[in-house]
Amino acid sequence: METASHDKALTDELRAFLKRQGADLVGFGAAALLEAGPEVFRPTRYLPGARALVSMALHINEAACELIARCADGHTAPPSYASYQWFTLSVINRKLDELAYAGAKFLEDRGWLSYPVPANMPHDIRPTPEYPGGPGDLSHKHAAVACGLGEFGWHNLVLTPEFGSRQKLVTIVTEAPLRPDALSGEKLCDPAACDWACARACPTAAIPRNAGQKVSLRIGEKTVEYARISGWRCRWGCSGMLRCTGGAKDIPMPKEEPTAAELMQYKEQCDPWQERLKRYTGLIPYCGRCMCVCPAPAGRKSKLTECVELH
Repeated sequence: METASHDKALTDELRAFLKRQGADLVGFGAAALLEAGPEVFRPTRYLPGARALVSMALHINEAACELIARCADGHTAPPSYASYQWFTLSVINRKLDELAYAGAKFLEDRGWLSYPVPANMPHDIRPTPEYPGGPGDLSHKHAAVACGLGEFGWHNLVLTPEFGSRQKLVTIVTEAPLRPDALSGEKLCDPAACDWACARACPTAAIPRNAGQKVSLRIGEKTVEYARISGWRCRWGCSGMLRCTGGAKDIPMPKEEPTAAELMQYKEQCDPWQERLKRYTGLIPYCGRCMCVCPAPAGRKSKLTECVELH
């Protein structure tokens, strides 16, 4: 969408700058596209004069994902979660935060207020059924779709043509008149075609295997849909409360969906040596199976595969 109010030169300069800083994917979108969403995620809540969004992605190492994917069907534990945990959270998220800071500083040095949103830091650490990890300042996934990087998959993760679901995201909200990229028009997810691979791989049944159990909303003129995830069940796996999701022992799930208080009580049953990891890295990601088994989009080639073919 091109108008006289968009600064193409500034947009091109920022994209090139962020690529030099190490971003694998960079996209731009109109902040107004997210104003119809939940108030807690509206860009103008944090920057009243918000005009544009900048979405950036870093590719997650393919081998770390493949190691988990190979064990997903049988719900068995991979030989190690260490590489996935350390590089996905402690290294990649830190790099994403550096990209967001650098990009926001780039724009503010040119006179445009810019709000960098942390990659993985909730502004309210108290869990809720809708946001079991605590809500952040913005949904990086919705921002990425608004910036044309890709589409939602059934598993509630963003799929890009370049990396499928194997990337992590960060966002800048800015008053700068950046030129928005076109929304993706590709259909990157077909859960029926892969027989609901993400739902089958989920050891806590957090992802429904039913096309009717979905969220549907609008981003601009685009309708996006994804599974209505059971947040507490997802948190069970992502908190390492099962051996097959990287935990030290299995903690049986309650028959009914637990409350926030009950979830914290169950987490107290985690092996104390497992909790010791947090002293080194802070928050620890577990599970990731839906991301790792996702075959979408069809024909996706990693940079590694392309490199091998060239040789």
